[in-house]
Amino acid sequence: MEDTTVATTSTNSAAPQSRVSGRTWKQPKKPTNRTMIHKSLRKTYDQRMLEKRDLQATKLREKVLKDAKQAEKDAVRTKIVERKKRKEEKLRQEKYEAEMSARKRMRVKRKELKARAHAKH
Repeated sequence: MEDTTVATTSTNSAAPQSRVSGRTWKQPKKPTNRTMIHKSLRKTYDQRMLEKRDLQATKLREKVLKDAKQAEKDAVRTKIVERKKRKEEKLRQEKYEAEMSARKRMRVKRKELKARAHAKH
């Protein structure tokens, strides 16, 4: 019996290749401390830096794409706002023109009435 226990302890301490529990209902866990990971599973500094660089490059690409998409949205939005402003300005100008022409007609009419009244005397 001692031989089997010695053999199992030597295989247990040899090199666990995965951190997965044998129980199917348990989620695989990651160690909280890097030193807890077995050397065969541990990543080197260079590998970690390479992954970090790749992740940063991916994030940068995502940011560029998001910024481009946002710029397109902003361009459309500003175009709509400008069109709306021009339309409002045009309506305001037409209203002003109509009001001024009505005033001008009234002024001309008064002038004619004064001229007639003056001509009678």
